[in-house]
Amino acid sequence: MKKYLMVITCFLLVISINIYGITKESEGEMIKNNFEFGLTINDTYFSVPSSLKQLIDDGWTISNKTPYFLNPLVGEDYYAMRTDWSLSKDGKGILNGGKIIRLLEKNGVFLEVTITNQDIESDEPYKKIEDGVVNSITAFYDKKCSSIKIDNKELSSLTPDILFKDYTRSDGWEHIPTNYRNHPEFGISTEHTIMKIVDNNERSITIYFDLENRAFKVQLLNQAPLKKIKS
Repeated sequence: MKKYLMVITCFLLVISINIYGITKESEGEMIKNNFEFGLTINDTYFSVPSSLKQLIDDGWTISNKTPYFLNPLVGEDYYAMRTDWSLSKDGKGILNGGKIIRLLEKNGVFLEVTITNQDIESDEPYKKIEDGVVNSITAFYDKKCSSIKIDNKELSSLTPDILFKDYTRSDGWEHIPTNYRNHPEFGISTEHTIMKIVDNNERSITIYFDLENRAFKVQLLNQAPLKKIKS
């Protein structure tokens, strides 16, 4: 009888250890997939995605200037089509599930952002622009934007080798480098995109290297619903 109880006890102990290990592995994967995703620009952190209303409360305004950060790499019709892609007829809102591109400005610093209406099933046909969600931010160095950091690393210090080391395939990241050396008119040698899918939503970092192989521009995209991240 004692021997039988010892066998049962050992069996239950093994099951408990396995369950604990699986739970810890799941928790670790959850933490890994939900880590802070954003940029630090001039010592100010920008989470992606984020509420446009919060950025406006922090002093950012929507500029009247036409977005241009990806020129001349993109075609002439890129911004013409996408800037007001899903704008409502009165120009004050974003259609459900749609997005627009705008420049945000504060103290001479400009950010190019994609503002989305993440409501797909809503009784209202559109949401006011200021109630939208910023799910993409593009920034580059200029006189007013002197520091851009990703994961506490200055953008200009990054190299393709560092990106491959920091964002590994074992963690689910896919690397997509595109060589533009045969097109020096673009002012870019390499466009290096790092992407992973988390809960069926794309999360990506695209870094642009100039003709001297220095990282000078970055775009972050996170399609995860803002409500889900906050919860």
